[in-house]
Amino acid sequence: MPSRNAVPTDTRRAERASIDGRVRFREAGQNPFDAELFDLSSTGFRMFTFSRQTVGKRIWVSLPGLEPREAVVRRAAGDNYGCEFVEPLHPSVASHLQTKLGR
Repeated sequence: MPSRNAVPTDTRRAERASIDGRVRFREAGQNPFDAELFDLSSTGFRMFTFSRQTVGKRIWVSLPGLEPREAVVRRAAGDNYGCEFVEPLHPSVASHLQTKLGR
């Protein structure tokens, strides 16, 4: 039985799924960049791109079949970035994209 004082190791608010997708994203007023998505949930995604991003930067990502969605870069590790949607995807939309782009 876990201790009452145990800290959860995964504090995500939505279930993420491993995916394999290519998207384009851009910063306000800038040209778009290519990125590869590795996981996606209704609240965010993880992407790989050679375009250097900084934590806290707002970007707009174009997911298949959707208008560009605003997100904020929350984590950076090399060329991998964890991003959070400003307005989460509806769970059914996230599920559809996870199935469509799933590994």
